[in-house]
Amino acid sequence: MPLTDSEIEEIRSILNREPTVEELAMFEAQWSEHCSYKSSRLLLKLLPTTGKHVIVGPGKDAPAVELFPGIAVVFKIESHNHPSAIDPYDGAATGIGGIVRDILTLGAKPIALLDLLYMGDPKDPHANWLIRGIVKGISDYGNRIGVPTVAGDTWFDYAFDIQPLVNVVCVGIAPIDRLVLRGPRANDYIVIIGNATGRDGLLGSSFASKPLSGEDEISAVQVGDPLMEKLLIDVIQILVDRKLVNYIKDLGGGGLTTAISETVADYNLGAEIYLDRLHTRQELTPLELLVSESQERMLLAVDPNNFPKVVEILENYDVMFSLIGRFDESGRIRAYFKGKLVADVPSKELARPRAIRRSSKPPTEALKGFTPVVDVPQIESIEKVIIAVLSSPNIASKKWIYEQYDYEVGARTVIKPGWGDAAVLRLLDGSGRGLAIKGDANPRYTFLDPFNGSANSVAECFRNLVAVGSKPIAIVDELNAGNPEKPEHFWYFEEMLKGIAWITEELALPVVGGKVSFYNEDMYGRQIKPTSTIVGVGKVDDVTATKTFDFKSSNSVIIVVGITYPELGGTEYLYRVHGLEVGEIPRPRPELEIRNAGFILAAIRRSLVSAVHDIGLGGLITTVIEMAIAGSTGFSIDVSKVLCRGCYRLDEILFSETQARYIVEVDRDKLEAFLSLANEYNVYASVVGHTSNKSTCIIRNGDKEVSVFELEFLKNIYEEALNKELE
Repeated sequence: MPLTDSEIEEIRSILNREPTVEELAMFEAQWSEHCSYKSSRLLLKLLPTTGKHVIVGPGKDAPAVELFPGIAVVFKIESHNHPSAIDPYDGAATGIGGIVRDILTLGAKPIALLDLLYMGDPKDPHANWLIRGIVKGISDYGNRIGVPTVAGDTWFDYAFDIQPLVNVVCVGIAPIDRLVLRGPRANDYIVIIGNATGRDGLLGSSFASKPLSGEDEISAVQVGDPLMEKLLIDVIQILVDRKLVNYIKDLGGGGLTTAISETVADYNLGAEIYLDRLHTRQELTPLELLVSESQERMLLAVDPNNFPKVVEILENYDVMFSLIGRFDESGRIRAYFKGKLVADVPSKELARPRAIRRSSKPPTEALKGFTPVVDVPQIESIEKVIIAVLSSPNIASKKWIYEQYDYEVGARTVIKPGWGDAAVLRLLDGSGRGLAIKGDANPRYTFLDPFNGSANSVAECFRNLVAVGSKPIAIVDELNAGNPEKPEHFWYFEEMLKGIAWITEELALPVVGGKVSFYNEDMYGRQIKPTSTIVGVGKVDDVTATKTFDFKSSNSVIIVVGITYPELGGTEYLYRVHGLEVGEIPRPRPELEIRNAGFILAAIRRSLVSAVHDIGLGGLITTVIEMAIAGSTGFSIDVSKVLCRGCYRLDEILFSETQARYIVEVDRDKLEAFLSLANEYNVYASVVGHTSNKSTCIIRNGDKEVSVFELEFLKNIYEEALNKELE
């Protein structure tokens, strides 16, 4: 967002003079919402961010958490929403590049990527173009840098036809004693490495801090170079191994200005920089050099004594670099260009504008989410309804997306896309240990009830990590909202954040980092469905003991863990079948989440379950069908045996999206031990059916046969639905 009149007056007061054009550009970049968090900073303090495993929390380029003694996992989420709306290929690709470099700033080795994509209706021509470009951009960049894309989340909705949400995650691993935590020191050299600086992405942070205008905004979109990114990954590992750098920072949003200002403000330093020393693609003005967001560039703080060794390594890898200045103790940033002082600003005032407490009030449409769902039309054909829900692009197989990615490069991937509720990666240290990673969101939930919808997204992520056999240890969040200057938009952001703060405290799950993306609205002022994207990491003691969700045998027992309630508000069924986006969404139940998760993990440790799948979007019947399709195994279930409180309709049992529930497969000879353990944990477990050696899927309600499907028929629907939507 361009500087307001009051902000310009404040800058004059800070400088005690008229600012230069270069200084104004610096303040515009750094005081943008994208860089400064000025509208969200006060509320973000509500989040629980500490814990015994947290090494680096919010405020840095990437957080770090102790995964095992001596081993840290570094993971970060970032958005590239605005660029992807203008240039979907380059916008998404450079989002991947930026998030990888964030992981590099702590010296970690990037081992996995996730893409969390909330896009428009595939049948809309413009949205279809965006979808194809976004997925292709992620695929090309990720595949070329050799980092596997192992998991994700996808949602299709008309609300994202013009402004999609492209949230990306990178995960890295490092020994704790190898993390780059020292920080820059006075007299350290400021070295910029990587690509030459150009005009691409000029003031991209400001562009991302205002609504789309509908005009030509392509100059604000960066262009990626994955080959240079791969060189940076390799070079950073060597520099860190040899302890040649004191500090590393990505040149992302805000470019050189933000990288320098945040660094010196964080460490009570100043800096003297010479802009004409930067390696460039073309002749640039000092303003352009300060706010260009050209990609694949990083800042290093290097002790002068180590500089010759750094130069030798960079030259060996043909990585371009520039020594542009030094850190000092002045508390100011002084930028020179061809001998002329073009900017002289106090570092902390530039880096941290005043926080704003925005006005907030619920819009009239928020009442949709507080109205109980009654008088839903009766279902005439259960078969047609099941097919309609299963073929929803939000539920159907995402093979069209993940088969474009290389998800096995690096030999770490244990549970691959389409086989488990979360990705599982091994450490490659011979210990058999690993980690699980998953991301989740439900834009419809957060549109109808931002507080409970966000809490449910955290709970869904929590269950997905548990379902594969991991212990959740931390999350990061991405809050995507509309215009913070509009109280009716800001209300969604505030409620989403409060919902996350509440449930993460209940689940003892620290929020170690995140991102806020505002101004996600189209040129007509219509905001997207506000969306809370949650990404969690879980600890895996033995990757060989993790669980996928495919049925494993043809004569095992199918069990529902947890209680079902008649909660159809905001469900995929209600929208897909009845065209309704209304109603009270399923209630978050953190106490049951903790109890049921503890039981599931205990059952996995004791080898009592063969398959586990959490019940989420589409409800119980969708979950069972997904397990059958993955395992090429038929089943027979009796839904009258599902423990359902207050249910009086069949669709409530089949399609309710009640939280804190799982479907598990148990071998018959382990059933008694499983039920005994459930009793020990005071967990409800309903035996509802069995797998079958027949290729049929039978659904009964007591003595009545409700529907019978051929498994191959359901598989074709599930696996081809998205392809047909995209044709």
